[in-house]
Amino acid sequence: MALQPLLTGCETPPPEAALREAITELENGLEGGDVGAVMDRLAANFHYRDMDRKAVGRRLVGVFLRYPERQVNFLNVQVSLDPVTLRDAEVTFNALVWGGRATLPEDADSFRVRSRWREDGGDWVLVELEARGLGE
Repeated sequence: MALQPLLTGCETPPPEAALREAITELENGLEGGDVGAVMDRLAANFHYRDMDRKAVGRRLVGVFLRYPERQVNFLNVQVSLDPVTLRDAEVTFNALVWGGRATLPEDADSFRVRSRWREDGGDWVLVELEARGLGE
């Protein structure tokens, strides 16, 4: 009992808390233009539409160069963990994004996103992503 306060700092976060942290890291990586941080969150077999992980990385480089100033916000994040394994999850959210070459945005959009995540070696990685414009 006396050691319990000392050991609580060594515990790993619960699965949902760890997943939410990974989602925030992805959001921050996108906003900060950090291709490496974004790629770290993509599973080896990640796919989005007709693009694999490598194609997504190339696309990100182009987008980050085109829009050096950008803002990314994930809103209404809903996490649904697999109740049996606690290692798979579906996450849905609204993504609001804008970008430009200066402070004022040149382009802005909003999306409804559905994503599948998997816990892999202690890290949550994004396996699949579907996004459609909120105006669709």
